Amino acid sequence: MNINPENLIIKIAKAKDLKHLKFDCGDEDLNEFLLKDSLKNMKNNLNVIYLCEFKNEVIAFFALSTDAIKINEKIEIRYPVYPAIKIGRLAVDKKYGGKHIGSTLIDWIIGICFVLRKSTGIRFLSVDAYPKSIGFYEKNLFEKLETKPRKSVQMYRDLNEKI
Repeated sequence: MNINPENLIIKIAKAKDLKHLKFDCGDEDLNEFLLKDSLKNMKNNLNVIYLCEFKNEVIAFFALSTDAIKINEKIEIRYPVYPAIKIGRLAVDKKYGGKHIGSTLIDWIIGICFVLRKSTGIRFLSVDAYPKSIGFYEKNLFEKLETKPRKSVQMYRDLNEKI
């Protein structure tokens, strides 16, 4: 079953939305973040959690915060760091995997960035990708910022580049 992006509802999470939520993306760390840690992070202004619903069921989520990345080789104006919006977490319930929900959310996040760019500087979209997610982000036009092996790999997408 393909899901038309127009049938998705994306909204900022509230405590009542998470109270009895059943969500399983197949990654215990991401599940735990959404179900146990996300509200505390929002209360402390560390990020904002967005829920993606389809037919009144939460099928995905993502977290956004501000970021700054160091990338000097491609930018004509030299700053020590450049403004970015960071995807802190992004996950799709495993029942909805393979339906391009994650890529749809990336497009939606880029839309948020373009709205925010009318009132503040944002050049990049950044993420610390788990190794198993690198291919997904590369398909969505992210590049590796560093190549050192770590638990996660810093990646970015230049919002000024034409698609």
